[in-house]
Amino acid sequence: MSVTLCENTTSRSAGLSGGGESQTGNSGSKRKLMDLTSWVIIPFLFGSIGIYALFRLLQRLRSSAYIQDAVVVITGATSGLGKECAKVFYKAGAQLVLCGRNEEGLKDLINELCRIRKGSIQFHKPHMIIFDLSDVEAVASAAQEIICLVGNVDILINNAGISYRGTILNTKVSVDRMIMDTNYFGPVALTKGE
Repeated sequence: MSVTLCENTTSRSAGLSGGGESQTGNSGSKRKLMDLTSWVIIPFLFGSIGIYALFRLLQRLRSSAYIQDAVVVITGATSGLGKECAKVFYKAGAQLVLCGRNEEGLKDLINELCRIRKGSIQFHKPHMIIFDLSDVEAVASAAQEIICLVGNVDILINNAGISYRGTILNTKVSVDRMIMDTNYFGPVALTKGE
């Protein structure tokens, strides 16, 4: 056991006595590693960033080219997310069909959209269809009107919906039915075109 201890001590002291030489050799290998980093990794990193930027640019151009002239139907378009979606799709050159219950709100939105002008994109005059998603017969009629108006639908954004806050015990079944008709059955019927 003492022999092993001496060998370890000897090897440690040999390592320490040659410390000046090994540090210089170690420094040279660090320098080589730095040269490798600067000559290989940094250009690779910048190249990757450039490729990613090019990919995002092409993706943006492709998506706006797809949206331009696409028929986009948006329910609940008079406020909130539906209104903002209408602005974004209109600026991209989509043909909009705006749906909602509030005729005055839809007219105001169409007037606001018509004031937007952007570059060489051709803008389509937005259409509006007034109906209530909770009325399944009105939804079927609106679906037929949309198809007659624009021919086909490329993108449908089922944005309209209602919410209710209350306890289960104090909520009437008629309220539950109205919520399900507006938030579920109406959008499903519009999506199916029935």
